[in-house]
Amino acid sequence: MRCFRRTPCYTGPDDPERGQVRATLQLGETVIIETVGGSDYDYVGHGETRAGQITAASVPRGSRPGGPFAIEGIQPDDWVAIEILDIQCAPYGFYRNAGPHWGYWRCVAPVRDGLIHFPPDFVVPVRPMIGVIELASVAPHPIDHGGNMDFNAVQPGSTVHIRAQKAGGLLSIGDAHARMGDGELTAAGVEIDTTVTLRVDRSPGFPNASPVIEKTRCVEHPAEWLTSGIGPTWTDAIKKAWTEMVALLIDRYDTTFEYANMIVGTIADARPGFAAGHIGDYCTVQLAITKELRRTGEPYRP
Repeated sequence: MRCFRRTPCYTGPDDPERGQVRATLQLGETVIIETVGGSDYDYVGHGETRAGQITAASVPRGSRPGGPFAIEGIQPDDWVAIEILDIQCAPYGFYRNAGPHWGYWRCVAPVRDGLIHFPPDFVVPVRPMIGVIELASVAPHPIDHGGNMDFNAVQPGSTVHIRAQKAGGLLSIGDAHARMGDGELTAAGVEIDTTVTLRVDRSPGFPNASPVIEKTRCVEHPAEWLTSGIGPTWTDAIKKAWTEMVALLIDRYDTTFEYANMIVGTIADARPGFAAGHIGDYCTVQLAITKELRRTGEPYRP
């Protein structure tokens, strides 16, 4: 099985290999592709790796991205099926402690034994997904080719079907998360390097312009807390449900406002209720937090 790694890193912005097709994939081939997390920054600041450590973005590493890859035999208007078989997460990622009640800090999120660690002693299982999955577009401003969709449905056990616009399709993946709440409430989940195993093949196609996601197995955990919000806009409803969930976590987990807000912003799933904005001046939303979230009683130790 071929493996395409982040290294060796590019020599700099003028490296002639930047933007070049990395390889040609065969129809039916299974490959391993390493993706780059956190905009390719080294999020482990000054060698420290404690959970919640505030860290500034540094100089990009120059890692090789997850594409583009040509796919043998694919022509414009052909559909491509990208089956996500597995996603393995790196030991560290970052999230943003942000939202309507807090600032916008980058904080380290260690991952160990399938658990993401938040301060002071919160853990939650990984739920890896791919934020960017796309084929090349014929337009300067991409159209109906996938892209930065940020759907949690793009996870192991799912197949993404995309119509090719160029010869070879030119597949790229990236922006993976160890876990991301539906709606990506702070514009970041747990941004992290990943190792993705996927299979590419020809798709039977669909009568659609945009990508179709086919889920073949469910990895969700059904037990969760849900709070609700209502407002004249989606933003107003989110703020109300967010505040309610912060209060719930403070009470149920005996924690502080800061830590509860951090959890909500990073892992809560935002789900629409009444969303027909053209009918009436209101919408409703629920925020969901998995009951797999727990406190260990011991801070994370690198």
